[in-house]
Amino acid sequence: MEFTVSRRPELMMEPVWLLVGAAILAVSLIFFFMLFKYRIRHRKRIKKAARPPKKIGAAFAREKALHSIDNIIQDLSHSRIDIRESYQRLSMIMRIFVTDISGRDVTSLTLSELKSSDLKKLAKLIEKWYAPEFAMKTRADFINDAKQAKNVVETWN
Repeated sequence: MEFTVSRRPELMMEPVWLLVGAAILAVSLIFFFMLFKYRIRHRKRIKKAARPPKKIGAAFAREKALHSIDNIIQDLSHSRIDIRESYQRLSMIMRIFVTDISGRDVTSLTLSELKSSDLKKLAKLIEKWYAPEFAMKTRADFINDAKQAKNVVETWN
């Protein structure tokens, strides 16, 4: 029994076409790799160039903060929020107010970072509110603390 091995007509192809196909595949892979690398570099550049927060007018920032503090007092008096959440909101309002006035983002600074900065008034208030803000139960006087916050907002230079 004799076997012969020959190419079938549908698989007959010149070896040059195999090389052309491999070259096209290699060039396209290199192109997509370069494109991917360029896009990664471009994204990193955009992320590093963070825009500073918008500095809004002092009068508008004061009114916004005072109105927000009044809303917290009202929500607390109608039992829509508890004392802990009221302190958390008050702390965030004060941080946003200082960010709006100064142009520096202080919304994510820790207490120790606030103490080491030049924002001593804010650091003192936040330090006073830390215990009621993180405690499950507290006997802190929120109305008095809200009045102090309003006073700081009104007298902030």
